[in-house]
Amino acid sequence: MNPPKFMQNFIQYMYDYYSKDCGKLLVHMGALATLFGSIAQVMAVITDKKLDKDQKKFLLPQEGADAFVNVTMTYTVCDLIKRLGDKIVEKGKFLTDDLAKAIINIKPELASDIKDWKNIITTADLKNHKLTELLNNPKLLNVFKGCSDDTIKNVMPAVDKALDIAETHKNNVGIVTSIAASVLAANIITPYLRNIIASKLQKRSIKKEAVEIRKRQITENITTRRPLPPSFKAFRNYNPYHDVSV
Repeated sequence: MNPPKFMQNFIQYMYDYYSKDCGKLLVHMGALATLFGSIAQVMAVITDKKLDKDQKKFLLPQEGADAFVNVTMTYTVCDLIKRLGDKIVEKGKFLTDDLAKAIINIKPELASDIKDWKNIITTADLKNHKLTELLNNPKLLNVFKGCSDDTIKNVMPAVDKALDIAETHKNNVGIVTSIAASVLAANIITPYLRNIIASKLQKRSIKKEAVEIRKRQITENITTRRPLPPSFKAFRNYNPYHDVSV
């Protein structure tokens, strides 16, 4: 039995979007998992019958702040570090030997050593374009400026192989940086920020609760040190903190 059409379209979309960038998949899935976990935590507080109204009133803002920090930090930190890893690869700053050899094979007469791959894809080329962009369109390379279409066609097998290795390398770097970033965000950055925000919310909640208690005390005349005798019945509703305009 074949899956429904919408399921096939979804699977194809996921493959097209993430197959060459698994690091992006890890970032998005990590943020999504954190979001669902945070929602579950908030719902647990809301539906817990053992907690009274005042306890929920105190806990919900804290859980909401935790959820916001967890999701935001997971996504932004992981995405930022992952993008940094991608940029390093695209600028030719972190190449494997296999990729360097594949680039040399595009025009081997210009290289005598593995480090000579920069003779084919120069610093000037990488300044204006990404590495994968140059391999997708070799006409952008300075070494092929003014060359005929036949010349470009002859080197395309070597270019395609170099592009395939470059995309695989970029994908692998993206996976490593995404995992490292998720560990950093979940274990260092997020707990630190969460504690700061939770502390501020707690102080504000305690202050608000103290004000409410004081208001009840004033309203109920609990501030009176000694109860008034029966003869002072008429003064029991007197509020000494009530502002009286003269």
